[in-house]
Amino acid sequence: MCYCLLVLGKTLRFRALLNLESRVYQITPILALHTFWGNILPMRTGDVSYVYLMQRRQKVDATQGIASLIVASLIDLILLIGLVIATAWLLRDALRDTFSGTVLYLVPLLIGSALIAVVVFVSVAPNACMKFADLCAGPLLRLEKQPVSWATNKGLQVLQELTAFRSNRRFLEVWVYSLLCLVIRFGFQCYLVVEMGVDVPVTEALFALTFTNVFNLLPVQTIGNFGTTEFPFVWLLTHFGTSVEVSTVTGFSLHILILIYCLPLGMYGFLNKPKEQ
Repeated sequence: MCYCLLVLGKTLRFRALLNLESRVYQITPILALHTFWGNILPMRTGDVSYVYLMQRRQKVDATQGIASLIVASLIDLILLIGLVIATAWLLRDALRDTFSGTVLYLVPLLIGSALIAVVVFVSVAPNACMKFADLCAGPLLRLEKQPVSWATNKGLQVLQELTAFRSNRRFLEVWVYSLLCLVIRFGFQCYLVVEMGVDVPVTEALFALTFTNVFNLLPVQTIGNFGTTEFPFVWLLTHFGTSVEVSTVTGFSLHILILIYCLPLGMYGFLNKPKEQ
């Protein structure tokens, strides 16, 4: 139920981001498949499924789909940085010997502030943003080399779509849905850790999960996300005093459970196609 609610929350978020008129049940299979492939494919290539399916099933232009993914990732990163700072403050005594205050608080705060400034600048001053981008892209376009000019033009098109997002009620809805997804995801995962019966405090598990999710926003995943998901999680739990065996079993068990949950949803997204297809 929690995992289905998470996919529903993602559906509502992207429906608001793209300002789609389609019914929620028409978009949910796309996000179910996107969640499935995101947990299976390496290097964040699962995001390609979202762009392709939105274009195929909802007639959303590819550049608009990419732009919505970038906005969603920026919001997720800002919220995750806030959660990292909050949980790190609660665990400041345990983390003091490993991380400095600069690494735990100052750097995340600066990164989060910079991201917020970028989001505000793009949504509040779109014309100035495009003028600055055109100025930077000018030398690349003058090279007249096909791969470079093509990539530059595509980048400008994506940025143009990004400037279409405004700081209005719809954008506020996106933030609310993003926060809801964050609460469901980490609440669900912390619940699984507790139900495993392992002796890991919830605050420590939450910090390890948050750090792992920030790490996995980068395109570093392997097939099935094995290793890249467990390594930061296990490393932090062992730092807090949990044995390597317990940390490793907890990390792999949590990962396998999540993969098991996403399988039927992936099958649902695959089978639930528009009638005309």
